[in-house]
This record gives sequence, C-alpha cells and structure tokens, in this order.
Amino acid sequence: MPTKTSSLKVPRTADVPLNAYVLLDKARGLTVLDLEALEAKAQAGDPESETKLGLAYHAGTLLKHDDAEALRLLQRAANRGFVAAEEAMGIFCQSGFGMPPDKAQAAAWYTKAARHGSRDSATNLGLMYSRGDGVPKDPAAAVMWFRSAAEAGDTTAQLNLAGLYHRGEGVPRDDDEATRYLTKAAEQGSIPAMLELAGWELRPEHGGNVDDAIGWLKKAAEQGDATAQAELGDIFVDTKLGRLDYPQAFTWYRKAAEQGMREGQFGLGARYLLGQGVPQDMQEARRWLTPAANRGHPYAQFLLARMLEAGEGGPVDAAGAAKYYEAAANYGVAEAQYNLGMLLARDHNHETSLVSAYMWLILAEDAVKQSAAAAQEVRKSLTPQQFDQAEQAINEWRAAHVRRPAAQ
Repeated sequence: MPTKTSSLKVPRTADVPLNAYVLLDKARGLTVLDLEALEAKAQAGDPESETKLGLAYHAGTLLKHDDAEALRLLQRAANRGFVAAEEAMGIFCQSGFGMPPDKAQAAAWYTKAARHGSRDSATNLGLMYSRGDGVPKDPAAAVMWFRSAAEAGDTTAQLNLAGLYHRGEGVPRDDDEATRYLTKAAEQGSIPAMLELAGWELRPEHGGNVDDAIGWLKKAAEQGDATAQAELGDIFVDTKLGRLDYPQAFTWYRKAAEQGMREGQFGLGARYLLGQGVPQDMQEARRWLTPAANRGHPYAQFLLARMLEAGEGGPVDAAGAAKYYEAAANYGVAEAQYNLGMLLARDHNHETSLVSAYMWLILAEDAVKQSAAAAQEVRKSLTPQQFDQAEQAINEWRAAHVRRPAAQ
C-alpha cells in the first residue's frame, strides 16, 4: 500500500485544517513586507507565527536556510501545545532536520499531535507501528492510529488500514472492511486506491467485476495516470475478460506510452505489429517495442528480437536479436529460449554457440513442443565434453532462476 511520506516537502491541499503542511505553504508564500510583522509576533510568543517563521527558515524562504533555528522556534510553539508545531517536531525528529534523527522522539511528538486531533500525525504513527520504525512493531496500535486518521478522511490512512484488514494484521481479516476503506480513499480522488480497487474487482474471488474495474481505472486514467492507462489497454485486448476493443486499447496504450510507461510502449508496439486497432506498421512497432525492451519488458524483448532477426520494420540485426532473445530467455520466456537456441544452432562455426543452443532448447522443451527434437539434433554435434558443459549450464540456470510466468 502507498504510504504518507514524513517530509515537510509534501504539499497539502487547502481544504484541510491548519497543520504543518499548510503552514509550510504559507511560509513559502511570504514576502519581504510580511517578515517584520511575523518576527514581531513570533518574538511575542504567538505559536502560529513561531511555527510559520520556523518553517520559513526550514524552506529557506526569504531567510537563510537554518534548520537549527527552525527547530528552536518549532519547539517553543510545540511546548505550548500548538498542534501544527507538534506535527512539525515529529517530522523534524524523524527526518533529522536540524538534529540527528530520533524516531522515538518523533513518535512522542506525533502522539501528542494525534491526541490533539492531527490526522497526519495519527497516520505517521500508524506507519511507524506497522513497520516497527523507531517503535516496537505493533499491528494493533497501527490499526488504532490508522483508523483515527481514516475516519477523519486521511486517504493514506485509509489505504494502509485497508491493507491491514486485507492481510489480517492487527485485526481479523475482513475484505469487506478493506474494500470500504479503499472506496473511501478512491472517492476522494486517491489514484492508488482506484488502482487497488480495480485489481480487486478483476479477481475471481472478488466476483470478477470487469466493468467496475474499468470504471475505477478510467477515473485514474483520466487524471493522467499511466499505470491505469496501460491496465485499461490490457483489459481491452484480453479475450478472456470479454471486453475486446482494440481501438480503445490502442488509445489507452498510446497515452501510457507517451508518458514513458514500458507496459504502454509494449502494448502500443504489439498493436502496430499485429494490426489491432490500427493499420499494421512494422516501423512503428519496432519504434515502440525498443524502449519497452530496453526497460526490461520481457515480451517486448521477445517480439523485438523476432523483428530484428526477420528484418521487419528495419534491417536484419542478428546480434541485436540474440541480445534481446537472451534477455527474455533469462526471464523465462520459453519462446525466446527456443528462438535463441535455434539462432545459435545455426552458428556451426562456433563451438560455444552450440553448447548454448543446446542449453536453451532443453530449457524451452517443456513449453515449446518442437524444442526437444531440435535439441537432440544439436546434441549430435556436441562432443562429450561440450555435452557436460551444456548439462552443467542447464543445472546452474535452473538453480539461479525461479520459475515464473512472463509478464504479457
């Protein structure tokens, strides 16, 4: 689950109660004309002015950056029970602003602020207790503080509380409660909550509600979230989900691809390659598959290697094909293992290539039926020593790689 960051650099929205983040925004907006009056109020002991001035020193706004002076002013205000200063003290102690990090002291300040109604501090306490970060790990305490903040409307707390309910940590497992808190966060515009809900809706154990998943993903995608855009593309090309719509998939993949999302680049490249939702265009396919492959997408690597080997969308590049086949093969893509084995088997003048060819063909044989026969043909050309080398390489590869399905 996504978590709130404990840093004063995080912007806050204007509709929340006065807190450290709101005052930081106000401090950043100070002008030279504001300083004299603010300093006078701070010297007179006004806690809001002390806090704002301290945060101005922290931000380096108009004043020299000075976390030691910021800490002094914040502690004065916090010692008088000013909640925003208590919050800021917790953040300063946890992050080590103006002092060495002291997470136990941070928890103490967060507790004071939370008891005075600070939902951000309650969320930060929940995070600390859920992770055992500066305090003993205590899922029940995490639940208590997350619930306090979640009921006050904090989306980070809602997300984390949903995760605890889903995993049964600190509370009995309850997916209905998890869904309720996720929905609260999503309805407030939390993109991580929308993505989580969409994933839950697609799971058979949660009903396989494809249309509900699409609804949440569209809300996130329309806010520009590239992950949601790529996941929408995936839904609209998945025949098993029953919502096949290649033109719509192409639209969403393009939006994600243009933001640099590798899954979007792969989806877009594959649509150009297959002519789905757009006229087939091998040059465009190669153009979009290349960055996805370079970012480690195994099926983009496989498709790009196949194009390079065949000279589709550009010149033949056997060395490039071998490089991308190998990357996908090492991920566990059986078709890439087979194709790489066949590519290497044709290099009869290089003994090392034959050993590697045999290795990859054997590794692919469980998933690619013609691979076993091809491996036996290569076996005929191996010396006993080469065969032993190949067997050792096969065993080492299997020991080093956990079997897993490749992402598609």
